[in-house]
Amino acid sequence: MKIPVARINISLYLSGLLLVLFPACTPQLLFQKQEGQQLTDQVTLADLEEHILQQEDKITISIWGHEELGVGSQFSVYSSTLEQGKYISINARGEVTLPLVGTVEIAGLTVREADLYLRKLYSKYVHNPIIYLRILDHRVTILGEVRNPGNYSLDRQQKSLIEVIGDAGGLTDFADADAIIIVRHTETGGKKEIKVDLTLMETLYTQDLSLHSRDIIYVPERRAKQFERTVSGKVVPVVGALASIALILSILNNQ
Repeated sequence: MKIPVARINISLYLSGLLLVLFPACTPQLLFQKQEGQQLTDQVTLADLEEHILQQEDKITISIWGHEELGVGSQFSVYSSTLEQGKYISINARGEVTLPLVGTVEIAGLTVREADLYLRKLYSKYVHNPIIYLRILDHRVTILGEVRNPGNYSLDRQQKSLIEVIGDAGGLTDFADADAIIIVRHTETGGKKEIKVDLTLMETLYTQDLSLHSRDIIYVPERRAKQFERTVSGKVVPVVGALASIALILSILNNQ
């Protein structure tokens, strides 16, 4: 059967229209390896940048076998949580006051450094003390083009950007994955920005993906977002109308 010329022309027109209207609607590809790129060995958890203890951090300090000397409890059956209120906050001077050792300054230290420091202080009173310091209010905020933006509590002190984006439901189709920004508090009270490009495989091998407490993650929108949304709301009825015209012309040509 010979296909009417008018019908062929309309079909070609529809195809061309869709290609013009939707060149940027395809979601960005993530973690692409560039041609000729040599990746280094993956960073281990111990190599990742650690959270720096800061003013107003809510923490518990537990000493194995000597719960009365700590603040909060992580070694007993009923471990402390933020809701239970069994914690101590680092004050404006970066200090906490603890049984036996008194007031100590721990702001500016990593959790691992604070553990070693407290172990040294308590070793004067306890033989080979086992110290466990835990941050209770370890949380981040993620905004922008993710499916469920908001505040997220971290279930452990080391968690990556990829995991938190996963917790937030993933990126939307309009996310600009190569321009994600992490706003981080510094130990001096300031802020710094870390830019992350999730379209590159190399990004997975950098320490910038390890989040700190109170980090703010912003996922910007692509510039074409408003255009794509406007077009997507109008192109369906337009295509429907053109398809109807093509059908009518086809019927007329067959008569």
